[in-house]
Amino acid sequence: MEPKEQAAQLPESPGVYMFKDAGGRVIYVGKANSLRNRVRSYFLESRWTDAKTGSLAREIADLETIVVANEREALALEHNLIKQYRPKFNVVLRDDKTYPYIKFTAYEKYPRVYFTRHIKKDGSLYFGPYFPASLARRILHFVHKRFLVPSCSVDLTRPHPRPCLQYYIHRCLGPCVPGLTTEERYAEAAHDVRMFLDGRRHDLVKSLEERMATASEKELYEQAAAYRDLLRTLEDIEERQRIAAAQGDDTDVLAYYAEPPLVAANLFHLRAGRVVDRREFYWEDLEEFHPAEFVPSLLKQLYLEAEYLPKAIHVPKKSRTGNCSKNFSPSVPAIKWKSSPRSAVRNAPFSISSKTTPNTLSRSVSAF
Repeated sequence: MEPKEQAAQLPESPGVYMFKDAGGRVIYVGKANSLRNRVRSYFLESRWTDAKTGSLAREIADLETIVVANEREALALEHNLIKQYRPKFNVVLRDDKTYPYIKFTAYEKYPRVYFTRHIKKDGSLYFGPYFPASLARRILHFVHKRFLVPSCSVDLTRPHPRPCLQYYIHRCLGPCVPGLTTEERYAEAAHDVRMFLDGRRHDLVKSLEERMATASEKELYEQAAAYRDLLRTLEDIEERQRIAAAQGDDTDVLAYYAEPPLVAANLFHLRAGRVVDRREFYWEDLEEFHPAEFVPSLLKQLYLEAEYLPKAIHVPKKSRTGNCSKNFSPSVPAIKWKSSPRSAVRNAPFSISSKTTPNTLSRSVSAF
């Protein structure tokens, strides 16, 4: 059966459709409220005047559909299938970097913390992403110094005759050598680290205050002093965060520059009113560039599976197409379409993004 005839028999249900070429390769993935209406539209000759649609329609040899319960499920499935097949007619994200996470090996008897850029299903807990990347390393340094939980590669399933240097400079409790610490003491430190990384500062402070009081009552003054010092450090961190929060909401700003087939995009991360990092994306094979299709596709790939979401995302107004955020989960930030922000302060990140994005394109071109 020809693809056009298949389209006429599709249900009027939400779902995802995949177009395939003569070799069986998936060349395009899309979602629809009504599979029949959406897929049939690709075979209307009136739409072939659009170069991309015409080129796509001429290569369609077969199609496959998956019916889902609602459009939100279709959105998630479309995102996963694009990542799996990387179809040539879809806008596929090409990132220049991966952001770091802190890995907490919860499955180990003596959990440890590590700097990583890759999330794996290995039983560990991952916290982040952190940007700038140096923030993750500073947090690890704090964990080593204040909680004495290490990032070593020592085999802790067997005893060792002597500890490493980290124990002697007071950055590790020394679980590798019997007698240096106890399971209870290490478990307490690991639990504190997990609460700290999880953002449960109030619970951590309350627990430390109780332990400090208990140690003082038992005349364990050195231990009580250690809890006191840690409490002071945590209170200092909390105060700095309150000051930063008062300076402005977390916001991402997206800008793009296109000279088809070359397209570049920049994503600026503003935290507490300051630009703390930038991501660059570039494509060399987008023969047809449509902002109304390009931006929503990019946003889905950037934020559908993001561990952290800002308060708002600013994108160019000329790329607007309906309510881009309506199908995302309630936790996804508002999409704000901006052309010319009112104040000079608010205009700063947009000015930076508009000037920087063409430079990104020129750098990517010169690299080839």
